Amino acid sequence: MVREKINATIIMEEDIDSLLAEWDMVPAWIKVHVSAKRPAHRYEGQFAMTNEGMFFRGRDMKEGVSFELEIPMGSITSVDLGFNQRMQESIDPVFGAGGPVPIAVDFREDGRTRRAYISTCADNYSVHMNVNNARWYEILAEVLAERESRDIPIRRERELVLAL
Repeated sequence: MVREKINATIIMEEDIDSLLAEWDMVPAWIKVHVSAKRPAHRYEGQFAMTNEGMFFRGRDMKEGVSFELEIPMGSITSVDLGFNQRMQESIDPVFGAGGPVPIAVDFREDGRTRRAYISTCADNYSVHMNVNNARWYEILAEVLAERESRDIPIRRERELVLAL
């Protein structure tokens, strides 16, 4: 049973590394003309959550193909709000610093840990998503809390500042 469903964007941590490397090659005079209407992302589509997992179906905007990501609740190792410290130190303001705070989900897949940054997008990808991301983060925390057999780190002390 689907608990919730919403438009969303996703970028994987390895995609951010690639994006930052390419962004470094963009001349500064072009960078000043770029405005982040949406958070940096590679995938656009629909995000849904059930008690069993998180599901994303959409399009890979880089490759122009369909994309699906399923993250079983049992594979999640941690959830947080915002970029990790390494990303925060390297991300140009155009790509997120001071902007929407994504939901960060660490999960195990094929024997390795991966991190997905998810930004939920009410109102067809609106600019200010902090309220939606905080709400979805709380829903995810509730679902994970219901799975009492897991000890998943969930950071609740972070306070979101709304940019209106």
